[in-house]
Amino acid sequence: MQFGQKLRVSRLRGQFGRSGLILACTWLALGELRVAAQDAKASASPTPSAPTQAALPPNMETFVLVLLVRPADAPTYDEAKLKQIQADHLANIKRLADEGKIVLAGPFEDHSGRNVRGMFLMKTDSIEQAREWTNSDPAVKAGRLKPEFLKWFTEKGRVKY
Repeated sequence: MQFGQKLRVSRLRGQFGRSGLILACTWLALGELRVAAQDAKASASPTPSAPTQAALPPNMETFVLVLLVRPADAPTYDEAKLKQIQADHLANIKRLADEGKIVLAGPFEDHSGRNVRGMFLMKTDSIEQAREWTNSDPAVKAGRLKPEFLKWFTEKGRVKY
């Protein structure tokens, strides 16, 4: 994270509390993803400079941030089918939240040009587990959303749920 980014995160945290910090980190992640997507195809392993689970101090915890992107080749459906997919998508989010798997979820107003539609913050340190939970989503199954996965590390207790 660059000095300017740290300053922006600090200002947002002071201005908006924990929610502002989470939004700032998501904003930074979107910017980093856009740059990474332009430079090369996404890798299944972390970038060499990224922290790893094994290197985390004991006061940190891990979540998986799932960005939900509308693919350029997303299938089209009639209005009734789209409404049903959305209703089922929201019901699935509620189910996963009730099961303690999703901590936060919600839509974005995307200005990155990538068509990021929303996100899940999942209570797991496993990309594979997050992928399994995310693949249960009706909008993902229908091809309307494509998930992208990032591990997110934060101080224990910072995220309240």
